[in-house]
Amino acid sequence: MLRGFPPTFPQTGTRDLFLSNTVRMPRALLAAGVPAELHVFEAMPHGGFGGQTPEDHELREAARAFERRHLGT
Repeated sequence: MLRGFPPTFPQTGTRDLFLSNTVRMPRALLAAGVPAELHVFEAMPHGGFGGQTPEDHELREAARAFERRHLGT
């Protein structure tokens, strides 16, 4: 069912209610041969920190690099 899924960049934080689900998803995708790159940030809540912290900047840069590698953007 996951074969053919697009490259996926899940991100979460240790204070995110959906942390466990977010961690399980890339494991399943990788097992199906789908590129996936998980990012977990300490103390980040669901939805991030609001765009102004060093972690937000790190996340944006990692997402851009992932897009360049997998989507050619």
